Amino acid sequence: MAQAMSSSSSWVLPMDLLLEISARSDPVTLVRSAATCKDLRRGIADPAFHRRLRLCHADRFVPKLLGGFFIQNLDMQVNEQPRFFDPLQRESPEPFRSFLSEFDTLFHFYRPDLAASHGHVVLRADSDNCGMCVFNPMTGYLHMFGPPPGINAPSFALLTGDGHGLYRLLAAELAPGRLRTQVFSQAVDKWLAVEETTVAPCPHDAALLRRPLVLQGDVHWLYRSSEYHFILSFSAAQAAVSVTKVDGSCGEKLIGRRPQELLLVSDGRHGRQPRLLVATGLQISLWMLSDSDSGEASWSMQVLVEPQRIRRPAESWSERLELRWFGDKSGFVFVRMAGAEDRSPSWYFALDLATKKVRGVCTGAHRDVLCCPYEVDLSFWRPSFLVNCNPRSS
Repeated sequence: MAQAMSSSSSWVLPMDLLLEISARSDPVTLVRSAATCKDLRRGIADPAFHRRLRLCHADRFVPKLLGGFFIQNLDMQVNEQPRFFDPLQRESPEPFRSFLSEFDTLFHFYRPDLAASHGHVVLRADSDNCGMCVFNPMTGYLHMFGPPPGINAPSFALLTGDGHGLYRLLAAELAPGRLRTQVFSQAVDKWLAVEETTVAPCPHDAALLRRPLVLQGDVHWLYRSSEYHFILSFSAAQAAVSVTKVDGSCGEKLIGRRPQELLLVSDGRHGRQPRLLVATGLQISLWMLSDSDSGEASWSMQVLVEPQRIRRPAESWSERLELRWFGDKSGFVFVRMAGAEDRSPSWYFALDLATKKVRGVCTGAHRDVLCCPYEVDLSFWRPSFLVNCNPRSS
């Protein structure tokens, strides 16, 4: 018996090695590792361990961070409960099912058209007072508050990654020659003072096209004027604004394009320069700004998806795409293909930028079905780890 125990114990790995393996694993494996024993759970809950995570230093997209899609039928006569769909065909974790069961009418009153990042989703009330809501289904966090009192903001950006799981919601509007911003701070639970930053050049007829892209704490918006398209970049840390004109062959390509056919994305690395996705019919191309041999920056294009690579259902579809959403951690782009007729169903699919593969998500009516993508974030599992590591609860 003693010999058997000695043989078995020789296969036990040191705790440092187990933590190193856990740090290099994917989110699902990390959670399972934390559930194996109290010592490993305590090590994973240590804030010093989180700085070692591979995902914190990843130089590429991590597709497994796409948790899935919240799907809600808005037709009250259908009486269909909200559900959570995973395009990677993994089993949905219990927190999603419990959250949707408790807040089954959330998407009937709020619209997820604002921002989402690091496990949080920002919603805006479908009413005149435009109240706001931030939720995290993994932790059950839900907070409702009023709109920004200082500005009539047409755009919102969710700023996270401060190391403490706290978020800031940036509301912004472009006025003639200046960018007006106001921040809601979770730490103090209120909107802070309005700040203004000079913007030059700033076309007087600039129109915001899409929701912003956040890269390394900087916020990027895509605008269009009567003369050209441009990217407005704002550094919240430095309170500085820069303008990048979209010119050359890329600028010509954007002429006549609908706002839904344009979307800012990243390259999956730690760069601060956004890239531009353009849908032309059923073709999706990626435009990048890079330095040329002459020393001047120029736009270059790479075709990501050809029409024949999109395997559609058997129904009849239109020849146009809408680029709905981009996950900066997972690298997925959420795309809608409209039906051939106005009242025909739409087809929703996810484009994996890392592999250029298309994954079908669902079909449904354009106006009656709400589909909200969701990316998970490791930092928001920390509270559950800490509770389980509490000696009193063990």
